[in-house]
Amino acid sequence: MTAAPSKSASDRLATSRPPHALALFDFARTDGELHGTVALSALSRLRDLLASDAGAPVQWTLRGFQRQRAGMRPQAMVALRVHAELGLICQRCLQEMTQEIDDAAEFRLVIDEPPLTLEELEAEDEALPAENPIDVLELIEDQLILALPLVPMHAACPDRQTAEPSSPPADAGEREERQHPFANLRELMGNPKKR
Repeated sequence: MTAAPSKSASDRLATSRPPHALALFDFARTDGELHGTVALSALSRLRDLLASDAGAPVQWTLRGFQRQRAGMRPQAMVALRVHAELGLICQRCLQEMTQEIDDAAEFRLVIDEPPLTLEELEAEDEALPAENPIDVLELIEDQLILALPLVPMHAACPDRQTAEPSSPPADAGEREERQHPFANLRELMGNPKKR
């Protein structure tokens, strides 16, 4: 019985801290795959947008591959998937809420940043300049920030546990209605007849 071919340890690697400098063109060419977790406290830009950085670490997977298209050279690609549960402030009730983020994006590796043409804006993937090694932690953090809702809100805000204001007695309301609003005005102005 022969074992199924498996990826080498360098191609498929579980790591707790994403690499600071990863050569993505080589990574895509070798069908590399990395995955792991990272603490929210390590993501300083994201942390500033959260109610707190307590909670489960972010799970991430980065996979490299070559996209094949008829009549074209293979295109180096990476796919990033992030999963996190982030503490945000609901903009309706202003209470803390947990927002689940499960987001995936594909990046087309390029040498230089392409011009922002209409074709580029409508592309199904995003161009990622990768001539120099990329900090994967920054890529993960960018993707989480982009996946945040513009206006975080509970699906249904929790009931507030505030006490109902006690209703005034019925006779007090009647007394207020019977009292004339200008009853004390003469006293405040002084009685003109007495002058």
